[in-house]
Amino acid sequence: MKISARNAESFARNPDPDIFAFLVYGPASGLVGERALSLARTSGVDLEDPFSATTLREEDLAGSPGRLFDEASAIPLGGGIRVVRVQGVSDNVAEAMSSVFERSLEKAFIVVEAGDLGPRSRVRRLFEGADRAAAVPCYLDDDVARENLIRETLGGYGKEVEQSALAYLSPRLSGDRALSRRELDKLALYALDRDGAVTREMAADCIGDEAEHVLEDVAVAAAAGAPAELARAYDRCVASGQQEIAVLRALARHLQRLHAVSVAGDAGESVEKAMSSLRPPVFFKSKAAFKAQVAKWTTARIEEALQVVLRAERSCKTTGMPGRTICERTLFGIAVAARRGWT
Repeated sequence: MKISARNAESFARNPDPDIFAFLVYGPASGLVGERALSLARTSGVDLEDPFSATTLREEDLAGSPGRLFDEASAIPLGGGIRVVRVQGVSDNVAEAMSSVFERSLEKAFIVVEAGDLGPRSRVRRLFEGADRAAAVPCYLDDDVARENLIRETLGGYGKEVEQSALAYLSPRLSGDRALSRRELDKLALYALDRDGAVTREMAADCIGDEAEHVLEDVAVAAAAGAPAELARAYDRCVASGQQEIAVLRALARHLQRLHAVSVAGDAGESVEKAMSSLRPPVFFKSKAAFKAQVAKWTTARIEEALQVVLRAERSCKTTGMPGRTICERTLFGIAVAARRGWT
């Protein structure tokens, strides 16, 4: 059975009772683990009981594809269902799963965790085509999913969230569910002994320092026309789990700040005075670099660059092209343009 991304969350919480084998896969590793655990818990089995539940890795099945069937068919000491979780798998487990599907298992509950599997993946097609199996996709959270996650996580601590805090948090959270939950748990504990809803100030105090820095480094390097610095900053951004939309929006915010100062300068105001009116203010160590970028870019060129970034974000959401490809092309295109002159 093939589960759609839209229905994956509800399915993981309440799966079809006729299905006994689940493949949970996708680029969002944290969400893969979360949904796999949610599915395993629906079995009703104590996952800490070694006689009723076991966890294997792909290497445990290497050269011994029959082991999965042996583990799944083992009878628990107290009877009942046997839960088998298999983690970190690839197409190499297709043979092991085929042998399971070919034989009858009445008391097994199998949850397989994998990374990003394409439509041609053997193990993915196996689960999608089997009668009593399901393939559950896990993609990086979009804006709506992140906002729902924020409300859900903070709500679990009895805390509501102000709209301004929601707007601040959403673009700063990683697209990976596990990383986002850790950040939100930290915020909830920080806000727990404070009255009222979570405010933007609380969110800014607790979340986003590292994310903010890596995003800002990318935006500054792109606008400065420094491809080598941009490459290093973007690698740090990817390693921290930042989503392409967040990167593009950080660049757009930086360009908008440059634009505000540039427009003021066109009207005869000094750069220093225009910079002093920005909110949040330019960090004192970054003032010289920011002023140099104002001199490098004309108002018209900034406006063109902003249109390029906005089109890139739209393409990430609508074209089906890999978001990372679009993001990298945009970032380095603007960096090269800043270095050579906008054309």
